[in-house]
Amino acid sequence: MKLHFATSNINKLRELSTLLEQKLISVPLDLQEIQTTDLHELLKFKLQQAYEKLHAPVIVEDTSLYFNAWNKLPGPLIKWFLEGMGLEGLVKALSPFEDKSAHAVCCLALTDDGKNIHFFEGKIKGLIVEPRGSRKFGWDAIFQATGKQETFSEMSIKEKNHISPRGIAAAKFKQFLRLRAERK
Repeated sequence: MKLHFATSNINKLRELSTLLEQKLISVPLDLQEIQTTDLHELLKFKLQQAYEKLHAPVIVEDTSLYFNAWNKLPGPLIKWFLEGMGLEGLVKALSPFEDKSAHAVCCLALTDDGKNIHFFEGKIKGLIVEPRGSRKFGWDAIFQATGKQETFSEMSIKEKNHISPRGIAAAKFKQFLRLRAERK
């Protein structure tokens, strides 16, 4: 089955294609993003828009970064926090708080028909640290997974993909696709 991936982010496309071991059809749609801390609500909204434009099986993806000291923030709004504050600004804004723990969540959502939605979620705990490593991919340079000494940016792609929320969500999605293909 051909899978359309509604994204204009080449890094996400490359990473998810690698994780799924499948070439995804990139569809750079201009989708509205509602401002919410509910990741599933956000994805459902984006997925419905994408399906209305394509009328074909489509997936959307979003990643959230939650600072435990900030409750549900930045969450799915991390993209806007990064644009407004940058990596150093985020770390500085968290500095008055003793709790530097965080968790990252990635969720993939699929619809074949525009009505039924399947969610695949990956989650990992960690700490927010001073930026280290490459700054080419979102917040990777400030997130250090629990039990690791490196930020996501400092890890090899293979190691990051094995433990990252996107890697976990993609593994669940891949299993779903495999089981669905076996049933046909």
